Amino acid sequence: MGRGMQNAADATVEADSMKGLKAGSAILVTGGIINIDSADDSLNSNDRVTINGGEITLTSGDDGIHANTALDINNGTLTITKSYEGIESAVITINGGTMHITASDDGINVAGGNDASALGGRPGQNDFTANTNNYLYMNDGYIYVDAGGDGLDSNGAMDMNGGTVIVNGPTNDGNGPLDYLGSFTLDGGFLIAVGSSGMAMTPTTDSTQYSLLVNFTSMVTAGTMLHFETSDGEEIATFVPAKEYQSILISTPAIANGATLDLYYGGTSTGSLVDGLYTGGSYSGGTLVTSLDITSVVTGVGSGGGMLPGGGGGGGGRGR
Repeated sequence: MGRGMQNAADATVEADSMKGLKAGSAILVTGGIINIDSADDSLNSNDRVTINGGEITLTSGDDGIHANTALDINNGTLTITKSYEGIESAVITINGGTMHITASDDGINVAGGNDASALGGRPGQNDFTANTNNYLYMNDGYIYVDAGGDGLDSNGAMDMNGGTVIVNGPTNDGNGPLDYLGSFTLDGGFLIAVGSSGMAMTPTTDSTQYSLLVNFTSMVTAGTMLHFETSDGEEIATFVPAKEYQSILISTPAIANGATLDLYYGGTSTGSLVDGLYTGGSYSGGTLVTSLDITSVVTGVGSGGGMLPGGGGGGGGRGR
């Protein structure tokens, strides 16, 4: 916490700050180890924040990182263990690095304007409105989000070209795993996002990579495994959400036009588990929920709840 200092020459007094690192212009992190536990934003800049490396661990009563104009993450390891909103700026560009973001509201929030003080403004949201200049770019890197509000939220557009993004989103229908006001163009990478179904969104049809959204008829218990594979047995993804969920969105380069995907519920995997996602190994013991034909770049099944694990939607009940 920075204490206000009086300038003897002009007798002005800076207000006390509860922020961790604060800059009037820019913050640049190129390496090192940074640990901050702050009542307000952990990193705050009136203009830009750029992270090119380092090991950064933040615990915040407001935003983990806030930049009024632009936030660029190119490399390094970022862990936000607690925040109101994880990272926030008018334009956020992620080109690399490894991120684990925990937020009681939005995990990644793209919105223009000055930050509102956690001490004076919370628990209300900052007063941001839609702006065509607001943008979230995800080009590479590893992003894991656990959010009580929207997982990825843009008061503008989103664009994903690569990397891995895993979202454990909200359990209430007032928020969604994804939320955007413009478009979400998805042209590459691996995306899986789970949460409530009331406001669940998909990438837009200007995308080139195929995606699938499945809404269930009711909430599914946390820790219940979901497994996607092609009709000839090729694994697409095996995932265990950290919280209860009613929708799942998945997009990978392995989902192809004309393919048939089988969705299984429950079961076990012998693969390696990281952040709920299994890699390698083999899957068994699940129940087939449905088989889905991929005929368009965005496929949606169930509107506000259209399928119940283990039955309904066609094909339920066949053991594997």
